[in-house]
Amino acid sequence: MPSQALLLDELDDGQRVVLDAFVMASPHAAYQQTSVWADIQKRQCGAQYRYFFYEDHGVLCATAVIREVRMSPFHWMAKIVRGPIVHDIARLGTVVAALKEALARTGCSAIQLAPRVRGRDVAMAAETIRIEAGVPMPLAQQSLHVSTGIVWLDKPEADILAGFKQRARRQLRKAEASGQVVRLADPDSSADVALYQSLLDSFYAAKPLYASRDLPDAVAQAEMVKRLGGALLIAETDGVPTGGHCFIRQADEAIWLSMPTVDPGAPVPRAYGLLWEAMRTARAMGCVGFDLAGLPLEIALDENASGRLQFKRSFNPHRRIMVPVNSIVLKPAAHGLLFSARRAAVSLRNQLIRTRRQWA
Repeated sequence: MPSQALLLDELDDGQRVVLDAFVMASPHAAYQQTSVWADIQKRQCGAQYRYFFYEDHGVLCATAVIREVRMSPFHWMAKIVRGPIVHDIARLGTVVAALKEALARTGCSAIQLAPRVRGRDVAMAAETIRIEAGVPMPLAQQSLHVSTGIVWLDKPEADILAGFKQRARRQLRKAEASGQVVRLADPDSSADVALYQSLLDSFYAAKPLYASRDLPDAVAQAEMVKRLGGALLIAETDGVPTGGHCFIRQADEAIWLSMPTVDPGAPVPRAYGLLWEAMRTARAMGCVGFDLAGLPLEIALDENASGRLQFKRSFNPHRRIMVPVNSIVLKPAAHGLLFSARRAAVSLRNQLIRTRRQWA
């Protein structure tokens, strides 16, 4: 058979291995497109997933981990976060067409997708999705960042440091002078994982707007590090934990997953030393770039967002434009009504959650 598209509700162990190996070997790898991430989301927030494999003459050439968003008893929306995954971007059009055909047969009313591609492939991917009837979601409705920052690691450490802005270098000197120590945590150590969880708990208690049920807990982050590659780090000052950081490997890059920091009761730069040590660790693993997991195009207005943006910019990252989330509508009448109703309900729910957290 020249080509074959397979859509599965569950994976056996062998299929998990095949899927994850294909994803992580792609230059467009994304941890959200692994079975590891799907299993964590199922366990942590009850998400439902389907899995897509596309073969050409018996050779696997595309996969997709598809989150099922139920719109009604008879209709659902497919969310393909940072996917589908291909090794050759020239195959994307054929793959998206096969995805549309396979999903339409299951009652799917629309597909949201945003492949994680880079460089010249971004324009090609965007045009391919447009040809397949994809329309970029409005900026206010983008569920993923459309721009990120990359710190290049393919150079001597001294040159990486020299490329940082003065603020970052100054804060790194302060962190060193304060006695801050950053160490690698052991993802197999129950004590280290419990400590990382305590940092997450303290961070979310202090900044509840950052909390989300989609964010993996410390056990899940340790699992991702073990199965996908990456590292957990913990910072301490005078023996007191002041922060942690987790990054995951994606092809030849590392990507920021979490950075919980706590107030040590003194003006100690908590995050700068953590991120620099993470970059050094990723470089030692052979990563050529460190993805800061978002660098907003617009000016951040609220205090938390503004501080986070200032922190990331101090490392003088290269800005990378991402493929935005695109919507491909398969059943226009049903999707138009159901999506508008769901968006209104989600907006109200999120507002209630934010209000409750602000007054907690």
